[in-house]
Amino acid sequence: MSKAFTSAILTFIMSLMYTIGNAQVRSGIGIGLGANIPFASGYSAGFDLNFQGNIRLSNVFALVPAIGVKQIKGDNAIIHEGYQGYSTYTRGDIGGVSLAFSGKYYFNKQWFASAGVIGIINGDRPNSGATLALGYQVPLGNQNNVEFNLNGSILKWSRTSGSTTVPVTGLRIAYNFDFRSH
Repeated sequence: MSKAFTSAILTFIMSLMYTIGNAQVRSGIGIGLGANIPFASGYSAGFDLNFQGNIRLSNVFALVPAIGVKQIKGDNAIIHEGYQGYSTYTRGDIGGVSLAFSGKYYFNKQWFASAGVIGIINGDRPNSGATLALGYQVPLGNQNNVEFNLNGSILKWSRTSGSTTVPVTGLRIAYNFDFRSH
């Protein structure tokens, strides 16, 4: 990750710490489905499916561990890099089992922002990245809500001749079940 991106994430998180919210975080579990659009040539839209926890730390802050699958389609083009194409690879699909860990800050009962790290396991090559999201929760009852979030990630994808950095944006919808009623 670049120093500018890391600085932006830290600035974003620190500015959230100074915001006073009137939120009521609940611990719970959920399942989410999302669409992902990469901003790198040769890749097209993909999807993710995950199971997530929401671990309440205070009225405005929660930890969110998640496990799932993430898939982004590659065009399978053969790419030649370096002097006289000494390095060759096929631009294939990006995906595998994803593990994420983020912090979620609630501005109020519905609006939140989150930031965290993501790892994708695909065969013998672990891959990593960072993610930011802005979301909104719609309460369905005392213990249920539907969460919508717009997210962005920077994924560093390993391959035999090096790595590729792929910026990705996505929209995710999740159904959450809270352990305690409101």
